[in-house]
Amino acid sequence: MLETRESGRDRLVQLRFKPLWLYVDAVREFCGFFARATFEDDGLGQRVGLIVHELIENAVRYGDEEELEVRLERLENDVVIRVINTTSDDRAAALRKVFEDLAKHPPADAYARALEHAASLPASQSGLGLPRIRYEGRVELELDTPPGKVAITARGIA
Repeated sequence: MLETRESGRDRLVQLRFKPLWLYVDAVREFCGFFARATFEDDGLGQRVGLIVHELIENAVRYGDEEELEVRLERLENDVVIRVINTTSDDRAAALRKVFEDLAKHPPADAYARALEHAASLPASQSGLGLPRIRYEGRVELELDTPPGKVAITARGIA
């Protein structure tokens, strides 16, 4: 499902779909293009694409394959990207721990630490996604874990 609306300065895209690997690149491209066209900023479009890609990839990898929702909007001077997916409470608890560790360090330091740690992980688990989003995407991340769901919000200056 695709919805768009414009009210004043706020613009929103909302996509809901089954979390399949097949859709990761397509949704990244769409959201990046939408951001470039809407905000007339190529750099912002690239950042949005990166953030959407990493968040969807995590949701597909760690979710429970029920539903995934992506929202993109602009609120005053911020671009807000929110990815919501269904998952187990155990996986949500593990993600809360990741967020706690991530919040302890400035974005550049957290990313550098993640790069060092990635060398010791299997290739399928780099652990770079969230630190990369904060650093390269230049956003702050928020986590909400209502029962059975995970919602990650990336918010940054447009």
